[in-house]
Amino acid sequence: MVLFRGDVKCKSLQRRTSISVILPSDNLHFLQDREEIVPQPYKTLYLLHGLYGSDDIFLANTSIQKFAEDSGIAIVIPCGENSFYVDHERSHRLYGEFVGQELLDITRNIFPLSDKREDTFIAGFSMGGYGAIRNGLKYCQNFSKIGMISAALITEDIVDYTDDDNVLRSRDFYESVFGDLNEIKNSDKDPKYLIENCENIPDIFMACGDNDFLIEKNIDFYEYLKSKNIDAEFVRASGEHTWEFCDRYIKEFIKTL
Repeated sequence: MVLFRGDVKCKSLQRRTSISVILPSDNLHFLQDREEIVPQPYKTLYLLHGLYGSDDIFLANTSIQKFAEDSGIAIVIPCGENSFYVDHERSHRLYGEFVGQELLDITRNIFPLSDKREDTFIAGFSMGGYGAIRNGLKYCQNFSKIGMISAALITEDIVDYTDDDNVLRSRDFYESVFGDLNEIKNSDKDPKYLIENCENIPDIFMACGDNDFLIEKNIDFYEYLKSKNIDAEFVRASGEHTWEFCDRYIKEFIKTL
């Protein structure tokens, strides 16, 4: 396993931004006197962090490096700030365009990553779970599988939010992210609208804990997928909105790749 951390210049954000890249590389087992060769180009998972996170947070709180080594896939983790991975046109912070297309172009030019749709996946935790479904559908020509761990599927609720000092409940914050909250429904920020208008829906994996404050939103979305005869896997398991739960089910998603 090889870990690269650095920054790249990107047009969609009009600045430099940090990324972490895990490559399976060739595994040397010194004690067993053997070497495992991982064929190139690598299958690749683009992994999106949650609110308050950065590109290094999975490295600090999960066993993602070990998952990459065991599974022989590359993992690219961008820094999405608190963007929900949507496009903020007025400030030219096009996070959706960045993670849906430009990041793929940048990393494929630098690292030996496959450019095939069937080898390219997107997943995320919490805010990153929303970013994964939003951009996995909007850029469905690029991704064959979407992983949603404790996904923040909150776009139908935030329209009713009022002023609050807590960012998680602040209407001002969500307006700074999504724009006019009354215009989210039936837009490309609405996952259900994207499902309706996506011609090649990637495979979808969902997991959420029974005691997670987002469980009802995840159940609702899964029921919606079933009503549209979309074949998705939903794991409802014991757990809360924690890194322990994320670590367990990011691993389960990676097993499917």
